[in-house]
Amino acid sequence: MANPKDILVITTSSADGLKIKKHLKPVSAHIVAGTNLFSDFFGGLTDVFGGRSSSYQKQLSSLYNEAIDRIKYNTHEIGGNCVIGLNIDMDEISGKGKSMFMLTAIGTAVIIEKDEKLNSLSNTNEKFENVGVERINNLRQRKNIIEKAEKRELYYDDETWSFIISNQVQEIFPFLLEKHKNIIENFQSMPDSYNVFHKNFISYIDALEETQRVSLLYDIMESETNHQVALYITKVIKELNLFDYEKNIALLKNSDFKKQKIGLRIATYDKSFYDKNDIENLNQTKNFIHSSFKERGEITTKKQLLSSKEKDVWNCECGNKSVEIGEYCGSCDNDIFGFKESEMKPAEIVKYIDQKIELINESIK
Repeated sequence: MANPKDILVITTSSADGLKIKKHLKPVSAHIVAGTNLFSDFFGGLTDVFGGRSSSYQKQLSSLYNEAIDRIKYNTHEIGGNCVIGLNIDMDEISGKGKSMFMLTAIGTAVIIEKDEKLNSLSNTNEKFENVGVERINNLRQRKNIIEKAEKRELYYDDETWSFIISNQVQEIFPFLLEKHKNIIENFQSMPDSYNVFHKNFISYIDALEETQRVSLLYDIMESETNHQVALYITKVIKELNLFDYEKNIALLKNSDFKKQKIGLRIATYDKSFYDKNDIENLNQTKNFIHSSFKERGEITTKKQLLSSKEKDVWNCECGNKSVEIGEYCGSCDNDIFGFKESEMKPAEIVKYIDQKIELINESIK
C-alpha cells in the first residue's frame, strides 16, 4: 500500500473477494467541532429546503470524510491496507453553557490479499438499477467541466478546484497543466498565484487512485516539451512520494538527454514505504545508471605551450575544443559527462542509492 488514501475501508467484517491475512488492532479517529461551526446554518432558513440544510449536510459530510482519512492514516502507520467494521458515531458534549460535537470513528486494521473481485468495492463507475438526482447533477457538472477544459474555457475558481478534487476528474489533467503553464514557468515572479495553484494541484493529484497518479505524472513527463513544466512534475512526484521503479527506468532510457537527467533526479526520490523487493529494484537502477551514463565528450591530446609534450584534454559535444580534464566547458558550462556544476552527477546518485539500500536493509527483517 503506497498511499494511505488507497486503503480500503468497509463497514462490514468481510466482503466478496476479501482475504484477510492478518488482523492488526483497532484503529480510531476523534474529531471535535464547536457548535459555532454550524451557527451560520441555524441563524436563517435561506439554505433549508423541506426541513434539510444542504450546507449543514456538506459540513457533516466533511467531518465524516476527515474521520475516514484519519482512520486510513492510522492504519497505514501500522502497516495495514484495509479497515473492516467501520463504525462512526456523532455525540454532543455540553458543559458550562457551551456544547461541542464529537465524531468518533472506529474499525479494525487488517492486512488483506486483493483479487479482481475486490476492485468492484471501490468502483466509482459502477452502474446501479436506480440513480438519485444528486448523482445525475454531479455527472452533469462533471461533463460540463470536462467540456469547458477541452475548449480551454474552464475557470479554475475555488468551487471548480473543490469539485475536480473531490470527484477525481482525472480527464482534465493535461488541460489543467496547460492552463497554468505560465504560472509554473514564472513561479518566482508570481509567488502568490503559484502557491494557490500548487496547493490545489497537490490535493488534486493526491485525491486520485495511486495507479492514476503514477501514470498521469510519468506519462506527461515523457511527452512534455516544456522543461520547466517537466521539472515541476518531478517536484509533485517528490512531494507525494510517488517514485516508481519501472516508470523511472523508462525515463532513464529516453533518447532525450534532458529526460534522462530528470530520471536521475527522480532516482533519488522516495516511496511511501519499502520492502525487500525494492532493494532489488534499487540495485538494478543503480547498476543501470552506473553503466549508462558515460563520457559524452571526446578525450584527445594537445601540445603544451613551449613544450613538445602532449597532455590530455577533451572536446565538448557543443563544439568547444581542448577543455582541460576535470574542467567545465567554457561555452555550455557542462562537464565531460554533460552535467552542469549545479546538477547532481550520476556517481553521486549511485552513492545516494547505495546509502538508501543500506538503510532499508537495516530497517526490515
